[in-house]
Amino acid sequence: MEAITRPSVLIALLLSAGCGGGSENVRVNTGGAGPRTTGGTHVSAAASEAFSDAVQAWRQSASAGWNQERCESVAEKFKTAAEENQGGRFVEAWFNAGLAYAQCNQTQGQAVAMFNKALEVNQNYAPARVQLGLIANREGRSGEAFSSFQRAIQGDAQSVEAYVNLAILQRQRAQGSDLQEAQQNLRRALAVDAQYVPAFNQLALLYLDDAERNPQMLKLANVVCKQATTIDPNYAPVYNTWGLIRVREGNIVGALANFERAFTLNDRFFEAYMNFGSITLSFRGYEDAKKAFSKAKGLSPRSYDARIGLGVALRGLDQIEQAEAEYNGAREMDSGRPDSYFNLGLLYQDYKSGSIPDFQRAKSYFGDFVSHASGRQAYGSMVEQAQQRMRNIEETIQALREAAAIEQQAAQQGGGGGGGAQPPPPAVPAGGRGQPPPPAVPATGRGR
Repeated sequence: MEAITRPSVLIALLLSAGCGGGSENVRVNTGGAGPRTTGGTHVSAAASEAFSDAVQAWRQSASAGWNQERCESVAEKFKTAAEENQGGRFVEAWFNAGLAYAQCNQTQGQAVAMFNKALEVNQNYAPARVQLGLIANREGRSGEAFSSFQRAIQGDAQSVEAYVNLAILQRQRAQGSDLQEAQQNLRRALAVDAQYVPAFNQLALLYLDDAERNPQMLKLANVVCKQATTIDPNYAPVYNTWGLIRVREGNIVGALANFERAFTLNDRFFEAYMNFGSITLSFRGYEDAKKAFSKAKGLSPRSYDARIGLGVALRGLDQIEQAEAEYNGAREMDSGRPDSYFNLGLLYQDYKSGSIPDFQRAKSYFGDFVSHASGRQAYGSMVEQAQQRMRNIEETIQALREAAAIEQQAAQQGGGGGGGAQPPPPAVPAGGRGQPPPPAVPATGRGR
């Protein structure tokens, strides 16, 4: 999910949130401050001074890094400014108090209360409705988010951020006429503001989705990204989108450069790190993949895919214990997902001691994988590979037991233990030792 709110009379806000996660980036600008609020209410001298103090506190907190104390302190300053003005008729101050609370997970409920206070002052104040929609979507209430964005547009037909966020939900839902309506909403946003880069970014993602049906749409998606970077060369999400387009084209070098550009511009860009790590895994660039997935894990410690990807990179670097810890960590997060079992099976079959107990444990993990993955189309080829590996493990265990029996028999006959038959090496099918499983991120990659 991505949103950018336009400048109000007294504040300009920039907020970007990635789909399934992502970072937030807020910028305050007091340029254009005047004696009236957006709703036309006069601002008293005391309220204006308190608001300026709150803006300064915001800037200091944004520079130092948000924490609960700063979120609450800055919000209180904006609330003071609001209360100084005609019994609280200061919509931007209430809104900004909500933005301050929204910077911390612990104060999301208070953020909602402040956005609602802004709407009590001006029920058509679109930025507040957009923020309420974003919070609802993050909490899994997409229907409520959808309604919030629609209501924002009804109150303010110039709300480009509402058009874009509504288009994102329509693109994700992709039912009936959703995709056509998403495109129309993005065009409406650009009709209001022809320089609105988030709309270009979402339009490129829409064309990328359509390239499944019509490969020619990739050319159009490229053109849109190029135009967006001409308008704003520092808007990170466009480079992530451009990287996904280049992956689809088979231009891996170009894709890597785009993903790297994205997280260089925004070092909290989770999706860009995940996409970069997945590609580097595909050609065994394990060190680069380790760095990317480690960064992604740091940004989102509860990300299952980040832990699996990091485990694969560590395994490629022969850091077996650390890889096992990542796989187990992912399994503890979500025991219903198949990926951790497959990777643990690989680890115990190909990278452990080669003993019968390790092979048996590998077989057990592959069995767990098959039970969780069977019937799921995305895992079809991996299920076949796991089943083949289970058969190979059975053959290997039988061979090890036969070799041990021969050695024991030779020892009993006085032949000593040193010259007996040696157990065969573990049988590994095509794509065995050293081959990573499919990337931790789906081939379509992660967009915003």
